Amino acid sequence: MKVIILNFKKQSIMKKTVAFILFICLSTNIYSQQKEASIIKIKNTLQNYFNGYIERDINKLNKAFDIKNGTMKVPILKNNKTIGYQNKYFKDLMPIWGNRKKLSQKVLKNCSFKILNIDIVDEKIASAKISMKVDTVTYIDIVSLQKIKDNWKITNKIYVTRK
Repeated sequence: MKVIILNFKKQSIMKKTVAFILFICLSTNIYSQQKEASIIKIKNTLQNYFNGYIERDINKLNKAFDIKNGTMKVPILKNNKTIGYQNKYFKDLMPIWGNRKKLSQKVLKNCSFKILNIDIVDEKIASAKISMKVDTVTYIDIVSLQKIKDNWKITNKIYVTRK
């Protein structure tokens, strides 16, 4: 009689273990799919930023940026040295960026874009580090993104330039 009870307990423990492992696998799979979907949307947002910037396309820029509340840290220069930063609102910058003189085909062919890092937190906020080469200048941007109405938008940006 003891042997039967022990086997029953072992079977019960095994069923619980298998159920737990299945639960973890399914949960991890769902989380991975959500994260992958967010990464794709964030990459699209960053690509809209780059394409909008080099094509001078305000529609693509508006897709990428939070033009209601988003800001960019712009260097304050004194004698060609950065002495601090000031906030500029994207709502003021996008019309300027979108209406700049078009880049030549030669310059456009020399432009490049690379996503260096993406970090997502709770499917609500993210940060990304990107490299954008535009003509002879390379911009290294660190951007904050927020999910707004199921769309990832750049809400803050700081950058350095390299020549």
